[in-house]
Amino acid sequence: MTYLSRLLRSVPASAAALWSRLTEPSAFLTDQTERRDARLISGMMLLTFVLLIFRRVLTFVLAIPYTNTLDIFILNLILVSFGYLLSRTRYYRIGTLSIVALFAVEFFAQTVLSAAVDPASLGESAVWIIAVLLIGGVAISWRHMLLLVTAYLIGISLLPFTVSGVLLRDTRFAIEFILSVSILISITAALRSRDIRRIEDQSALLVTSENRYRTLLDAGFEATIIHDNGVIIDVNDPALRLTGYGIDEIMQMKTIELVAPEAQAVIAQWYKERNLEKLVYESVLLHKDGHRLDVEVRSRAIEYQNKVVRVIAMRDITESKQAREQLKNLFDNLDRVFFSFSIIDNRMLQISPSCEKIFAYPQQAFYDDPAIWLKIAHPDDKVAFVEDFMQIADGRRELRPFRIVRKDGEVRWIEMLIMPAHDSGGNVIRYDGLVTDMTERREVENQQRELRVERERSVVLRQFINDASHDLRTPLATMYTSLYLLRRVSPEHEKVSRYLNTLEEQTGHLNRVVNDLFTMSRLDAPESYVEKFRVDINQVMENVVNNISEAASQKQVQIRYQKAPHSLWVMGDKDYLIMALGHVVNNAVQYTPSGGCITVRNLDQPDKQACVEVEDTGIGIHPTEIGHIYDRFYRSDKARQTDSGGVGLGLSLARKIVEIHNGTILAESEPGKGSTFRITLPLMLQ
Repeated sequence: MTYLSRLLRSVPASAAALWSRLTEPSAFLTDQTERRDARLISGMMLLTFVLLIFRRVLTFVLAIPYTNTLDIFILNLILVSFGYLLSRTRYYRIGTLSIVALFAVEFFAQTVLSAAVDPASLGESAVWIIAVLLIGGVAISWRHMLLLVTAYLIGISLLPFTVSGVLLRDTRFAIEFILSVSILISITAALRSRDIRRIEDQSALLVTSENRYRTLLDAGFEATIIHDNGVIIDVNDPALRLTGYGIDEIMQMKTIELVAPEAQAVIAQWYKERNLEKLVYESVLLHKDGHRLDVEVRSRAIEYQNKVVRVIAMRDITESKQAREQLKNLFDNLDRVFFSFSIIDNRMLQISPSCEKIFAYPQQAFYDDPAIWLKIAHPDDKVAFVEDFMQIADGRRELRPFRIVRKDGEVRWIEMLIMPAHDSGGNVIRYDGLVTDMTERREVENQQRELRVERERSVVLRQFINDASHDLRTPLATMYTSLYLLRRVSPEHEKVSRYLNTLEEQTGHLNRVVNDLFTMSRLDAPESYVEKFRVDINQVMENVVNNISEAASQKQVQIRYQKAPHSLWVMGDKDYLIMALGHVVNNAVQYTPSGGCITVRNLDQPDKQACVEVEDTGIGIHPTEIGHIYDRFYRSDKARQTDSGGVGLGLSLARKIVEIHNGTILAESEPGKGSTFRITLPLMLQ
């Protein structure tokens, strides 16, 4: 039963589909009215074809006398088939007119033949001609139809005069019937033609209006969506581009589906609290591909297709909103305050949020108290601030820097630029100002000023050292010569020899100090240049150890030297490197008591660095002093107690030379257990 009911239900659908295929006109017919007329004529031709066959079969089965011969029947089928084929083409009107004319001729011929046999059959011919005219009235004009009727009536009127046995009373019914019905058909056709023209004109106007509306809608720069209770019923092209959906996808969607989830609650609140006649708000649109767009939305009610709906106009403000946020973020994070103060109302019109950073007062404090500037100004600068402020009307704009006292008590330096705004009469109505925190800038300026003073001192000191070094070299040379001559002419006496040895040691020490001062001054000079060559660190350290071994032996300090198993090539000045490493090793000898040990190691570091370690078992360095041992002329208290201590330039000079060679020098020490100095220099690329 289920299959049968399903089959019965499918029959009407199949029949309708078959009928649609049989009556569908040619694709060349694009006008909907013409397609409708062609479809109607095709259907009528099909029905006529079926009725002709059905009548022939029925008369044959029931043995009903049939006046038409087989030739006439076949001719009718051919005419109907020809008319059916033409009705599905662009020539359906010409075909219909031809078929109607042929049928009229055929029926008239049959009427003449039938009238000679049975004059009463004229009524039947009248019915058939009316049927033909009804069919033709669908496609041909009422004028053509009236012409055919007139010709047919003239022919019937002439039958009593041309056919024997036919009287005027025999043609009366046919003439009256055909005439009356034809008039009605003609009037109906004329009215139908008028209505069709009016409908076509209205349709053309409607299409023009719709095209104009659609053109204006699609040509707009804003995305427009029309919805009925949230269901989208129409959109324009900018809306499709903005949302990323196609026209078939977006139609019947809900507007809330186009909104990002986080913005849906906000929109609901807007619609709840605002007047629904017109809404303006910002929202977040969810694009089809998932990315979000900031949009400005305007919504209001309109009448659309005879009902009240809502129209939404959206504008992409993603870039402008980002620009506003960036500008706001810039203003909020700048150490500057923008403000606008009304002279007429004596109130603050606007002040940027950065005021809290500079003054530690919230924005509202400046709106509540117009005289807050006098409270913020430092007591010592308040008079100067008031004097400068009173001169603004005279054209002065930039106030002298003055101090303020923040809400938290901190004192800061600020500068203020004020621009008066005038009305048409030249009167000042508003002050627009810019406040800049210049505390750090003043500190930097003070530091730069101190740096310049220090640089000048350094230049003076360097010049003094250069001059002193040159001035001391000549007396030192004279002292060396005098000591040499004294030793040659003086008798061999123990006390005299001891005095001469002391003089030679002190003269040598003074010469080394002068040389260190001269070298430091030369390296500090901006125009100084160190020429570098290929140097082996093993050879440098051998020279250093050999030079200091005698002094270490006199102090009974043992030196252990461990050179690297292979050459450690660096780019440098050999003499400067011997001087720097010599100061480090000599420093270890000075601070190591008798019986101690100094270990010197040359290492090849895995990070392409040559390393020299100088480890001693001396007195060590206190943690509070280890950060100052490289300062010039710095000597710890323990160093001052040694007889052979220098002036505090050794380690300073060593670090200066190592840094010139792109190296580093670090010290590790523990008081009472000794110190380790580690010097690293970059190895040459192989």
